[in-house]
Amino acid sequence: MMRIYPRTKRSASAGFTLIEMIGVMIVISILFAAAVPSVVNLIRTQRSVDERVELPKIAEALKLGMLREQVFPIYENDASVSTDGNDAYWWNLAERHGGGGANEVRYPLGIRPGSEVTRKLYFAEASWSNQSFFQVTGDGSAWLADPLDPEELRLLLVSTTNPDLPLADVLSNTQFNAFWDDWAVGSDGNPASGNWANYGLNQVDWKGRAAELNVQRIDLRDWLCTVVIENRRAIEEGSGTEFTDASPNYSGTTLLDDWELDSVYAYTLNLVDTEVILQRAEVTTTAGGPTYTQVVGLALTKRGRVIDESKDVLIQISGFKAVTSGTPPTNNSTKATGEFELSLTNRAPLALLFAPSTDSPLTLSGWGNADDPIQNRYFLKSQELLLGEPWTFAEVGIFTITENFSTLRFDGLQWHY
Repeated sequence: MMRIYPRTKRSASAGFTLIEMIGVMIVISILFAAAVPSVVNLIRTQRSVDERVELPKIAEALKLGMLREQVFPIYENDASVSTDGNDAYWWNLAERHGGGGANEVRYPLGIRPGSEVTRKLYFAEASWSNQSFFQVTGDGSAWLADPLDPEELRLLLVSTTNPDLPLADVLSNTQFNAFWDDWAVGSDGNPASGNWANYGLNQVDWKGRAAELNVQRIDLRDWLCTVVIENRRAIEEGSGTEFTDASPNYSGTTLLDDWELDSVYAYTLNLVDTEVILQRAEVTTTAGGPTYTQVVGLALTKRGRVIDESKDVLIQISGFKAVTSGTPPTNNSTKATGEFELSLTNRAPLALLFAPSTDSPLTLSGWGNADDPIQNRYFLKSQELLLGEPWTFAEVGIFTITENFSTLRFDGLQWHY
């Protein structure tokens, strides 16, 4: 027998009432309002952490670009300047050498291109902006305040991933040094040393938020190269130069007179590595008479090097002159000496090769004949010096500066490096 059960009636209280739904929505809203700031802060914190990883990569690309192109980029932090406005802007220089796209370089992580918030690059020496190494170092002297601590060779890359925290477009030298020497985040969220004004930042905006500021130091001081240059004066007279009684710088006895046989010889004073050839011939002045030596030629065949530029440089001829006197003739001899004073050149020419190619080589000043022949000059890595010889000023080589300390020497005959 089939049983029939009655249908259960739906309770009138099933489901949510409007009041219950409103209550749930209010609870959700409260929870959401409490959670959103935490989520936003978490996102910003993560972006800031990622930004700290990104800045060194951009700094390395920027350094590589400067070194390869031998140029300091344009010091530009104005957010209104377009990214592609000039190839010399620092973000474009970094882009060309592996930093990523220009927008990737210029804008912090999570910041939309075109925003007022950009990464900022600061120079310790703002006047070097858009200058080539050639223009900055010049002849290698007087461009640094202290070659032992060239503080000019520093840059700062600073950023924040928070669009509500503004950065200064320009830092004073004091503010730059505060970042370089003192910046660290304190436990209270403020700078560990000094106050916000020390860093060119607004106290109201930045109070307690130092962790959102990212600072990357770019130290170029290891690029400074000391070049010890020794530039000695050379002998003006060329190889094989002939000297005679008519030479304007000759004084002493007559070369063509008769000398006692094999008594005459030539030597140099104040020179080393010199070669002098004295050409002699044996002659008999009368039939059956004595044989004498006559000088038929004197030549400097190897210039050699000067020992002391403050003293005369000489070729000296010495021997015993034959003297015939009296009736009948009587042969006598007397000591005789003559000398040729050699002229010196100016110092060998030396110039800094240009970069970019629109500039001309720059002759290094301070190499007058009265100046110290040994001097220290300071350049940046990858710069090049053009070397010449002092007789015709012909170019004889290029010295590329690749070491932090190197020597370059002209010894009076040739360059050594």
